[in-house]
Amino acid sequence: MRKNYLTRIGIGLSVILFGLKLWASILAKSMALLSDALNSFLDVFSYSAIHISVSLQDKQADRNHPFGHRRAEPIAGFVIAIFAALLGATIIKDAFLGIFEEHVVIRNIIAVDVMIFSIVSNKITAKKHHSPALEASFVDSRNDVFASLVALLGMLVGGYWDHIAGLLIGIWIIYSGWALGYENLHYLMGRVPPDNIVQSIEKEVLQIPGVKGINDLRAHYVGDVVHVELHIEVDELLNVKDAHEIGIAARDRVEALPLIQKAFIHIDPIFQGN
Repeated sequence: MRKNYLTRIGIGLSVILFGLKLWASILAKSMALLSDALNSFLDVFSYSAIHISVSLQDKQADRNHPFGHRRAEPIAGFVIAIFAALLGATIIKDAFLGIFEEHVVIRNIIAVDVMIFSIVSNKITAKKHHSPALEASFVDSRNDVFASLVALLGMLVGGYWDHIAGLLIGIWIIYSGWALGYENLHYLMGRVPPDNIVQSIEKEVLQIPGVKGINDLRAHYVGDVVHVELHIEVDELLNVKDAHEIGIAARDRVEALPLIQKAFIHIDPIFQGN
């Protein structure tokens, strides 16, 4: 529910910023401000896609999706990356052609106030969240501060520098989109989680009475959560019931860890000779 609330706030703020920046770009006749306005339009699309993906991934597992819908957020992030690349390319084209044209920028005080408001509001919303999509929104809000500063400087300096500022913003949008797409592609492809997660799994399991060792631990992301496959070693003289109970204890301990959604435990009997 908190994610849905945050995405709704993001959509509302992005719509406001897009409208204000578009108005400011018209008042100042600034390519840099127009580029930044289009950057805010990308934010409207991004937060909308995130909102849909968050709602989808909260759905319960069903027959066709037995492990839930956790890949919804990384898919949304990848779609946003593609859209960002297209938008950035359009901005770069228009800004580059504008460099060779004579253009007068109006240093409008209202436009300046709008950009200052944009910088402050993006700085406030740039907070980290444990979520691939919302983490992307954190990075995007942080980058928007830079983009708005460049746009403001381009407008104030004027001349062809206004178009150069627009060009830089377009390049920045493409770069941010590439970074976002690359990150979410790892989630979709089942990237291995950080070492500290793997180490916490080993630590928890080795504390279980009856577990003699661990081998063949494999973990990977399924969307924004982790699935684990683990072989635990137990005394070969244990009966099936006792070995099974140790396996259940291992599964419960692992699935109780942060980020772990599912653990698959295999029992390996080992000889405990003298």
